[in-house]
Amino acid sequence: MISANAIKIATGLDHYAAYGTKRDMGRRFASCSVREEGVSDSSLGLIIEVFEPSPISQEGLENTKRSARGTDLPAELRPGFVARRKNAKDKTVAFVYGWTSDYKRLLMINIIENAPGRDSVADATEFFRQLKPLLLDRAT
Repeated sequence: MISANAIKIATGLDHYAAYGTKRDMGRRFASCSVREEGVSDSSLGLIIEVFEPSPISQEGLENTKRSARGTDLPAELRPGFVARRKNAKDKTVAFVYGWTSDYKRLLMINIIENAPGRDSVADATEFFRQLKPLLLDRAT
C-alpha cells in the first residue's frame, strides 16, 4: 500500500521488516508495524492500525486532540487530526488519527521520529492521505 522507499525515507530505517495482521479470516487489514531489522532490540519506525469499532469515543478523540495540541487534518482528509507525543521510550512520535463521520471506524498512523531532516507530521499526513480511501472510506 505504501512503497518500500517511502517507508525507508519517512522512518529513517535502512533495513526493516514489516509485520501485518488481518481480521475476519484474513480478509480485512487490521495493522502493520515496521521495525528495524538486524538489531537485537529492534526499534519501531511505523505503526498503522484500523479499528472497527473505534476504541475511542467522540469525546475521547476530542480530548486526545486537545491534550496533544493536535491540528485538524486538511479539509479533504477530515475528520481527524495530527500531533506529536512522547512514547514510553521518550521518543517523539508523529501521529494521525482519522475516523469516519459516525465515529465507528478509526485509522491511526504513528511514525517514530528517527529520520533526520524529515517532517514526520507531514509524512504521517501523506501516508494517511494514501491509506484513507483504502482503509477508512470503505470496508477493509
